[in-house]
Amino acid sequence: MRRRFAVALIGLCGLLAGCASTVTGTGSVAADAVRSSGSGAPTASGSADPTPTPSSSADSGRSSLSCPGSKISPAGSPYCFVMPSGFQDVSSSVTVDASIGQEKYRSAVALGNRDLIIVSVYELKADTDAIGDDTLEGELKTVLAQLAQQGFTFRSTSADKTTVDGARSFGYHASQKSSGLESDVYFLFRGKNELQVNCQWMTKEADVTKGCKSVLSTLQFKSVK
Repeated sequence: MRRRFAVALIGLCGLLAGCASTVTGTGSVAADAVRSSGSGAPTASGSADPTPTPSSSADSGRSSLSCPGSKISPAGSPYCFVMPSGFQDVSSSVTVDASIGQEKYRSAVALGNRDLIIVSVYELKADTDAIGDDTLEGELKTVLAQLAQQGFTFRSTSADKTTVDGARSFGYHASQKSSGLESDVYFLFRGKNELQVNCQWMTKEADVTKGCKSVLSTLQFKSVK
């Protein structure tokens, strides 16, 4: 038996990625892939608060990854992060019933079948380091409008702009009434890659929020030109 969870996987199309369309779908995680640890809210690992000062330009980025300890980093991927306390690696158990187009890497850590954090990487046509914030946010607003037509509600279509590991980040909060899911979604840009962090919950908001902060604070995102 496989448990189900709804998930929105959002890739930039058109100007940056050239993909056919935005994809939403229903994912699944093996029933025995996640077992509750019973230890309460996880504690963020690594550095403290992942809410840096907003930036209008990207830095040059790192050329290598060096996440310590228990880390998540798919083979060949341009990112790594430290496993949040209380979460389990369910990367091999998560599937999405849709074609993702330009998505190249995906990993997931979870507290339950509907309370999890998914990290995805999309390859882009353009070097985003040379593209302004307004242009990137405009592309994202187009994606959000498409998702709104598919049942997603966004608290605001104006992004919460920060940086994560020096890369520009655009954050949004999404709700899906049909499934009862809430999600904080972050789009990070560096070079020719877009990295998406989707922190999704149904019942464990506080735990997922803390785990999300842990992922963002320990995330390392390598530059690919």
